[in-house]
Amino acid sequence: MSLDQLIYEKIPSLSAGQRKVAEYILNNKDEFSYATLAKLSKDISVSETTVIRFAYSLGFDSFSAMQQKLREEILSVPQRNVEGQIQNQTFYQKVFSREMQALQDWISHIDEELLDKTVEALLNADHILVTGARSSYHAANWFGNRLNLLLGNTHIIQEFYDPRFDLLNHITDKTVVISIAFARYTKWTYRYADSAKKMGATLVSITDSVSSPFFNISDYTILAAPVKDSMGFSSPICMYCLFDAIISKIHDERKDMIVERLKQYEDTYRDFDMYYDGFVSILNDMENRVTKSELDECIKNAKKNVEKLLVAIELAKNTTLKTEE
Repeated sequence: MSLDQLIYEKIPSLSAGQRKVAEYILNNKDEFSYATLAKLSKDISVSETTVIRFAYSLGFDSFSAMQQKLREEILSVPQRNVEGQIQNQTFYQKVFSREMQALQDWISHIDEELLDKTVEALLNADHILVTGARSSYHAANWFGNRLNLLLGNTHIIQEFYDPRFDLLNHITDKTVVISIAFARYTKWTYRYADSAKKMGATLVSITDSVSSPFFNISDYTILAAPVKDSMGFSSPICMYCLFDAIISKIHDERKDMIVERLKQYEDTYRDFDMYYDGFVSILNDMENRVTKSELDECIKNAKKNVEKLLVAIELAKNTTLKTEE
């Protein structure tokens, strides 16, 4: 088991000081692997005894044994000179490169067994309640909408003034509450999650730090943003990648049901004439607003797309199909 996995497994039982040590290790592996006990104590703002007790809590005989374990893990991973690669890049390219690196580092430590358990809980839920306040609300709204599109049993709760807040009174042991909580953690999100947990709900928390209070009460806790952006805020890139992974797994597990459900949505949208009808709507918008040359260019591009579609249709006709039962 890796050091990261050991830390995540023991987090609920760690003291506040030990969690500070855990968070430092997760975010500063290179520095921790060679620093002296005295320096680490100063950098983390905990006593040397706390660092030593942290090593014991993970099952190591000594602080040195824990450091050795981390050194071996670092040396076993191919090193990438990210800073050297981005020196000649533009400002935006540097930002994108660092985000991609952060995503790769996060993926290398993700616990897939934990994700499978989370997906299983969502698939078996009678209701799914998604909460997130302030800076976490946009993420809760996005994820909750996608889950409801696929499963049809998801509600997004917007603090006390939301009439759906009363769904808390209808929680069963098959209800799943998803708390999305990034620093600074709001008391409302925590209280809602804690109340739901006491009522028997399965609690899934998506958070950004081992110091997050949600570790103490959650059945499944996923760290989705262990890195900070240039302004010191948790980067959302890992979180949205996590959302996509969970959504994709749910789709894969219930493909036939979800395809039929999405088809029903499209039929409803068509009945209400909700969206633009492709190229025809574009042409209507162009009336008396474009020149002949611009229209000719638009028609030319449309013909290319039609040709590609016809080729795809011909390929589909030659697809090998399974025998009808």
